Amino acid sequence: MLQGDALSIQLFIGAAAISALTVAMTQAGWTNRWFIWGMFGLAALLSGATVGWPYFDSRIPLLSEALQTIVSSRIAWFFMGIIPALVAGMLVSDSLRQQREASNTPSEWKSISSAMETLARQDLIERFRRVERQVFDNARQALDLERRISTLDAAAIAMEGSQRTEVIEESAKVSAEYRAVCKQSNGLVETEENCREALRMNIHSQLRDGALVAKGFLAPHSAGASEIVIPKQEWRFLSLDDAGNQALGPTFEYMALLIGKPYP
Repeated sequence: MLQGDALSIQLFIGAAAISALTVAMTQAGWTNRWFIWGMFGLAALLSGATVGWPYFDSRIPLLSEALQTIVSSRIAWFFMGIIPALVAGMLVSDSLRQQREASNTPSEWKSISSAMETLARQDLIERFRRVERQVFDNARQALDLERRISTLDAAAIAMEGSQRTEVIEESAKVSAEYRAVCKQSNGLVETEENCREALRMNIHSQLRDGALVAKGFLAPHSAGASEIVIPKQEWRFLSLDDAGNQALGPTFEYMALLIGKPYP
């Protein structure tokens, strides 16, 4: 065989070795280990054949003639070149995807309650804070009235005559006001819970639409298990539990939930 033909065959076998190696390296995370080790073994075998081809050239004439025919085919070279090219394209695409995902990762993660009070729709947040303030003011007013009643009742015991009657009447008046405030408190607490539910539903809606993302640990948690970014499709049947800071599904749940807003 001419020296140029032998070199072409060496280059062809070397290209095949590179193709097998690139496939093995890109599929290293695949579950079928026999395939991975097979590809690495094939790459090693072809690499050895590339280096030792001058020795086999004259000793296996049929193989030499067959390879010479293959090497002379443009189609064979095309396939030897396209495999590394496809693998390189996959690597570049995967790298760009990872960079894009990293750039979209939220810089700050919040608990469900914190997300409800900062990442929900602004008008819902403002309404909740307004009602929350009313609940607080109402509770403080009820406490002040209760203390006033106790003071008046204690004073009435130590008094006699008309003064005692006036204090008792004042205590009855304050007691009526206290009952009215307590009655109003029940309605405000119910309104506050409705506002909180509206915040929870809005956060859930944003998670389902992909405007927010959440991550957590699958329960039951095992030591060393990694947290998982929850796919937005799963929010079609997951519900938020802000008290337990978890996402509840029909047959599974995520615990230690964190919510964030991805960069656009």
